[in-house]
Amino acid sequence: MFKFRSFFLIFIFIFLLTACTQDSVVPKEKNDENIVATPDGKITFEIINKIKVPQEKVESIKEELLKAYDEIQNSIHTAYVPSERINVFLNEGNGMSWGLKSELQLYGIKEDQYPLVHELTHSLLGYGNNFDGSAGFFTQEGFATYMSEKYGENESYIHKLMKYFIDANKNIPINKLIDLNQDDAYFRPVLTNQEGYTLQWMSYIHSASFITYLIDTYGLEKFEQIYNEEDLAKKIEEIYGKNISEIENDWLVFIKNSQTELTYEDKRKIGYFNTVTSVIDQIDPEFFTKE
Repeated sequence: MFKFRSFFLIFIFIFLLTACTQDSVVPKEKNDENIVATPDGKITFEIINKIKVPQEKVESIKEELLKAYDEIQNSIHTAYVPSERINVFLNEGNGMSWGLKSELQLYGIKEDQYPLVHELTHSLLGYGNNFDGSAGFFTQEGFATYMSEKYGENESYIHKLMKYFIDANKNIPINKLIDLNQDDAYFRPVLTNQEGYTLQWMSYIHSASFITYLIDTYGLEKFEQIYNEEDLAKKIEEIYGKNISEIENDWLVFIKNSQTELTYEDKRKIGYFNTVTSVIDQIDPEFFTKE
């Protein structure tokens, strides 16, 4: 959907710019112009225009919400029942956006860099047990990024980036990314330095590339059965008939054989590529070591 820059800028901007406060209050008076319901009547979105963008922009976001809702509803199906009302906050600055059961907090509005499809995917399909980390982060973040890229929200070069990581011997073992005892360190690290942000970005790219490979190779119906599952390694073997190591190897071979190296133009479009990759060697090598 989108002329916006790549997905990982949502993370990188956090340490390049000052994130804005999140302690907002929903206005008491409702503006009907900022409310839109889905055609099936199941969900009503209210846009909380905190940064007072023109109404034309609000109307554009309303259209994006309805289109994204339709695309997500027609992707996979889960047992999760979304909120009947979702507030969509338009925030100042380029902080990290997120999507919960009844709210989307979007940043990068003025720069057209807000990840609406990504965050709405979380809100509509569910995430863990009431949006916690009980089922890990791998399939949820991977699929949200897949949806973002598939429906035009960004061009993230995920498979090419994976080739870059592999060639640099900086690919993260999948068993670590899906291990509920380790995944916090990758997807939710302490974000006090650039190494932390870069490791988180890399984890999102890994999950997105792997999930994209699964869907493109085996289809959405099989992926639907592993989405937001706690014992992911066991579930993958049950659904795909291969253990996680076998599928990981197939995926890595696919990346090596099918992807070309990132060009100068690719890196320019990604933005901040050199900034984030310059700190990869400073990340603890243990994060990339197979067990």
